[in-house]
This record gives sequence, C-alpha cells and structure tokens, in this order.
Amino acid sequence: MKTARITQNFRGRTAVVFSSEGRSLDLLEQTMRRLGLEADIRPLQMRQSLELPEGLHRDHHIVLIDGDMSLPDAWPESYGAETPCPTIGLVGIEAPSRLKALLQLGVQAFLSKPIHSGSVYSALYLAVNEFNRMDVLHRGLHDLSDRRRKRIHVIRAVTALMRQRGLSEDAAYSILRKDSMRERVSIEDHCFDLMHALSDEGVS
Repeated sequence: MKTARITQNFRGRTAVVFSSEGRSLDLLEQTMRRLGLEADIRPLQMRQSLELPEGLHRDHHIVLIDGDMSLPDAWPESYGAETPCPTIGLVGIEAPSRLKALLQLGVQAFLSKPIHSGSVYSALYLAVNEFNRMDVLHRGLHDLSDRRRKRIHVIRAVTALMRQRGLSEDAAYSILRKDSMRERVSIEDHCFDLMHALSDEGVS
C-alpha cells in the first residue's frame, strides 16, 4: 500500500488557533511565523463554547484547539466523518473527559499549556504527518473496497470471453489484464466497460 511522504516544512499554511491562553498566544503566534506559517489567532474566554469553522482545507490549514473550552462533539457536517485538516489539541488540565473530547474531534497531536516555543514544531510535525498517514490509509481502504465491489465485472468478463473464444479461465483473464494495462485502467474498470458495451450490443 502507498505510504505518505514525510512533511517537514509547513510554510504557506495557516494555523487557526482557538484558545483562552492570553499572553502565551503571542508566543505561539511568533513561533508559528518563524516556522513560516500564517497565524490566525482566535482568542476565546475560558469554558466558552467553540464553533469550528467551515472552509478548512487539508493542505492549507492546521487547527489548534484548546481542550479547556467547551468543545463540540464533531466537526460541521460539511466535512463528513473525517477531520478536515491536521489538528492539535492544547492541553492544560489533563482530565480524561477533556482529552476524550479532543480525541473525538480527531486531534493527531497534543501541545501542553503553558505553551513553550520549543515544543511547537514537534506538535506540528506529528499532527501533519499523522494526518497524512491516516489519509493515505483511508484512501487505500476506499480503493480496496471499490475494487472488491467491482470484482463481479471481472468474473462476468472472464466467463463471457471463455464462452466466446473457447479459452481457459487463465487465458481469458490474461487477455483482459493485458488489455487493461494497455488502456492504463484497472482490470475492474476495463471489465465494467467491456460488459457494458456487450450489454448494449445484446451480448451477455
């Protein structure tokens, strides 16, 4: 299965920070800018309910969420079931309920409060690369599921070719595989198109 490329440079991204940390937010903003990120600081009051924003992009944003605030159960529905971008939880009080709330939002790394500049890069590194790793895994699982669903078309195409040309199963499959490679598509998609064309011609 494909592996995610390791990211070490975060220049050009925007770090959206939701926190009640006060003065330490200035240190966080300075550190972000030194690392090449644009800092979008959104200070909130302690225990204030957080509304997560729309329009975040996986390659452009990193979100930092203060676990001491009142957190929603999930991201907005527009993002579906996945975390939309790398996400870091800011942890002050290490209460299991607050850690659980951050995990439910899909955070990939934690950054302890009060914030120290020396720990920011490690949290960014872990969050971005863990997000990328999970994204590759999810895409791979989706591709495998899609290929399994389409496998019936391969069986039907092999059977049709065996009947039409008097071939063995292995010989029919080999022809279909070579044809799909020549067309640079998966054998499942090639067989789907082939069976659809035969269906239009009235051949089953």
